Amino acid sequence: MNITFNGIWRMDWGFGNPNLTAALLVCLFCVSWLPAWLSRTGFWFSLPFSTAFGICLIHTMSRGGILGGIVSVVVLAACTPRPWPSGRLVAAIAAFWIVILATFMLSAHERLGQGIGSEDKSISHRLDIWKAAPQMLAVSPLGWGWNEAGQAYSDWFQSAHRQETYGSLVNTHLSKVVELGVILGSVYLFLWAASLLASWPSIQARWRAIPFALLLGFGVAATFTNMARHWPLWILPLLAVAASAVSRVWLRDRIALKPLLISLAVCFLVPSGLVLVGKDGVSPALRRENGNFLIGSGSPSLWIVANAESAGEAYRRKVREFAAARPDLSVGLSETVEQLPGNLEVPVLVTTSMDATRAKLLVERGISATFLAPEFSPTDIPTTESFVVVFGEFTKSKYLSEWEQSPHLIKLTGIGDFIPNWPQPLFDIPSQTSSNP
Repeated sequence: MNITFNGIWRMDWGFGNPNLTAALLVCLFCVSWLPAWLSRTGFWFSLPFSTAFGICLIHTMSRGGILGGIVSVVVLAACTPRPWPSGRLVAAIAAFWIVILATFMLSAHERLGQGIGSEDKSISHRLDIWKAAPQMLAVSPLGWGWNEAGQAYSDWFQSAHRQETYGSLVNTHLSKVVELGVILGSVYLFLWAASLLASWPSIQARWRAIPFALLLGFGVAATFTNMARHWPLWILPLLAVAASAVSRVWLRDRIALKPLLISLAVCFLVPSGLVLVGKDGVSPALRRENGNFLIGSGSPSLWIVANAESAGEAYRRKVREFAAARPDLSVGLSETVEQLPGNLEVPVLVTTSMDATRAKLLVERGISATFLAPEFSPTDIPTTESFVVVFGEFTKSKYLSEWEQSPHLIKLTGIGDFIPNWPQPLFDIPSQTSSNP
């Protein structure tokens, strides 16, 4: 799929996202300057390659990637030994203007200027997502699970009038902190800080400006997109860390203890601070306990057992909308019957595939259960008045015929296996007309 801006192709090297290509180009740009740091004549080798990578970076029109590239250029320029030979300085200035010319020829300046004088949805969407991160950490301080931040945001924290789905929080660092939780997220941030400190150039190893610029530029680019799912992008940053570590060991050049301790403290304080900021603001009130979700204040007045297989990918969002529309209720959501609390005394709606063995776990406990299209017969579970089974009138389930004579059957008229506006109709069952004899 080719992504364009005003009819101009945004360069993409097969990642399906120009922002990812831009992050790789930032790394290649930094690596291209290594010959210049290793030999006097290497400058004339590095300059054309870095210029080419700079033009390619502009061609991606990735604002986050270009910002990362600018940061890398500033770092390399600041670390370059003085004085600068006049011939090299003139050549570098000429290369700079070549890249600027390419910016205008590709109309990339129009893309870079978006959001300054008018609203840019790419920017506003990111800001909306990032604002939810403190609430997400407050709800689940132990993390939402690897690569689950985007889905969790869409399910629980996205504005009700928005329907987009996300694979991340469109920010590698924020996504990993939210997914890993306060403790492991702090470790993730500290690994970044330690890597930057390890690559900090010194008098004995000025060339470490290359890995430092690479890591810093890559880290900036990663702030505006998610790179965790694309391991090839991490090869050069990891090699930069390894080279810096080997250099430190070889030269016996230890990292100073004070900046290391300061980095450690900051990296652990940031996620904790996000939790404190996010304590208020989740509406309706959302909690996560033992793998279950509790929506509303107090103990749940009803429980729903559902998962993506039984209720669709947006099942959590549907439960959230249902709870928002019924503020008088407190709702619990569990993905399996086995995850339900052991001391239940409130109604339970089960939408997952249910066999007789698991149904008995509820029925024998005297719980008022509603089974949606269960996969068992009336003779498979004890006779009790505490449960009902619900089928759509036009369901394809083979078990409907076996329940036709049962007083526990309720048929929803005019529907099949898909229930519109789920789960609300299932809580209106007492007012529905039953079709059983």
